[in-house]
Amino acid sequence: MSQFDFKKRNLLSGPHLLGSLMILTGVFALISPMLMESGSSLEKTLIVGVGAVVIGLAIVSSYSGTLIYFSGNKIKHYTSIFGYKIGEWVELPSIATVTLTSTKYSTTNTSNGISPTLSGEITDHKVLLYANRTKPVFSFVYPKRSIAIDAAKRLASGFGVELVVRQPEE
Repeated sequence: MSQFDFKKRNLLSGPHLLGSLMILTGVFALISPMLMESGSSLEKTLIVGVGAVVIGLAIVSSYSGTLIYFSGNKIKHYTSIFGYKIGEWVELPSIATVTLTSTKYSTTNTSNGISPTLSGEITDHKVLLYANRTKPVFSFVYPKRSIAIDAAKRLASGFGVELVVRQPEE
């Protein structure tokens, strides 16, 4: 294992949800002439359907992330579109400790008349990379503790440093 890849994306919210809806709309536009009578030409239907699917795929496939090469001691913060990662490699400071911690907090959506008003408690599981003991150099946030533990173990093993696991805050 010579690299670590952290991807930040949530397919069920924000622009990714819009991309999924565009794909569904494009597929519907492509199959609608078979289901009902339409006054539009076949070319126009194909252009609209294929265009919506391509734009939707571009939105769904785009995300940001961080790539770490342990052997070269380099890091790249990137944006990925259709699998192509755009970003610059920079030198990574010497990592001394990898820490896993969990934080609970309450969240509330303000009612706007359109989207549902949801509230609840969220737990973020953070993997923190320390070059010294005072301030983390990088942090990676995960929604599930088991995934965060696996990532923290991979990072500690890759850097050859100690892994500190802190109990979740109450």
